[in-house]
Amino acid sequence: RASAMGDDGPKEAGVQHINKHGKEHFEGVLRCAWTEAKGRILLATRNYAPGEVILAESPLHIVQEDEKSAGFRRLKKICKDYEDDFDYEPLWYWCAVQSLTAEQLQGAKVEGCTGASEETQFNLKLLHHEKVREPSAAARILVREMVPRADPVLLERLIQIWVLNCFEYSDNPQGYSTYFFSSFMSHSCWPNAVWHYDGRDHVLRCRREIKIGHEVCISYLPESGLLQSAPARRMELHETKQFWCDCPLCAPGVDDNSRGLKCPNCEEGCVFAFTPAAGPAESGAALLASHLVGAKCPNCGWTVTEEESQKLAALEKKLQDLLDRYGRSEVQTLKRLQQDESFVNQYFSQHVLADLAWEQFGSHYASKSRVDDTRRLLKHRVEFHQAAYPGLSGAHAWSLEALGDCASKGAGKGPSEKDLEAARRSYSEALEILRPMFGNEHEYVTEVEGKLSALK
Repeated sequence: RASAMGDDGPKEAGVQHINKHGKEHFEGVLRCAWTEAKGRILLATRNYAPGEVILAESPLHIVQEDEKSAGFRRLKKICKDYEDDFDYEPLWYWCAVQSLTAEQLQGAKVEGCTGASEETQFNLKLLHHEKVREPSAAARILVREMVPRADPVLLERLIQIWVLNCFEYSDNPQGYSTYFFSSFMSHSCWPNAVWHYDGRDHVLRCRREIKIGHEVCISYLPESGLLQSAPARRMELHETKQFWCDCPLCAPGVDDNSRGLKCPNCEEGCVFAFTPAAGPAESGAALLASHLVGAKCPNCGWTVTEEESQKLAALEKKLQDLLDRYGRSEVQTLKRLQQDESFVNQYFSQHVLADLAWEQFGSHYASKSRVDDTRRLLKHRVEFHQAAYPGLSGAHAWSLEALGDCASKGAGKGPSEKDLEAARRSYSEALEILRPMFGNEHEYVTEVEGKLSALK
């Protein structure tokens, strides 16, 4: 439970403005508060059950590539002419330019810069970003070449705001969107809420039980990313969102449920690596042997020694090399597939690298029309997804859907009644996950319902 329920924090945090917005647009279903550790967070003002809609929010601002716009074409040319000074793709800078107000765009050297309202820009500036003291070379160039009346520090702020807060809005043309109230939700690798699109709107649903006063968190990672090892998750979040995660699943010294190997002593139990130390990861996303020292097998009580941890880490390295090899090669012989699968099954029990290997093996078996082998590996993946993530998981649902697809095809002359029953069971289990996460009308749900109906 957050201890800062009534703390508005510093004035520049805008907590009062955010809460006023929340009351006007969402009847105060969530409340913004300030904490020293995380800054602004959102707290539930009532209880929520899994599957319940918390709110639906329209975009604050949408910006898309526009090849018909002289302004966008000019910006692309500037990015190319000064490529050493521009770290991002042109669309990021276009988002920032299109977030300037009409007054700031006066005297623009090119047409097509439509900008944003003062209210929209004010709300954009409240979204998370580090304090900007000096503009980048890219911001200075854009001001000089396109919008001479704009403040380069402001333009730099807007660039960073879009980089850190945007969502993918469209593919063709490529476009990004920002949302205001939703942007103040913190990340957790064990989130209690999940968002999805309904048209342009950002819909927030309860993912697991939320009590009044509890912080509401979403995942900044995709569903598959939640199954990555703790070092990989933390590194991706640092690279994309510029923070080191310390959520319950990343807290230092807890079991990493996506990094379990078979116990070398009894060969039946599973030993899990510990999550890394808090703060910056000096070794990046590396799976270190030191994370395994002291891990204890629940089956036989054996504890991993420093010497044994080196052997286990070497097995992880070998499996990563195997995955890299599959990534480079389009064809694998049946003998090679069987040997590699045997290696994985011998040493790994609940490990994300094993899951990725099973995905690769399954694709190759499918290309050879080996349905039983494909189905066996899909079952392994379903079991891993269920065990590695404690709660509703899109990745788990989609692996169940894939297992249902495989079972519905059967082998040889087609599916037997036993195959069809297995497919119906897999689809039904997938729907038990997808419906509360995305709602009955979402395409993820209706597609599986269509497959299930076809079997009936």
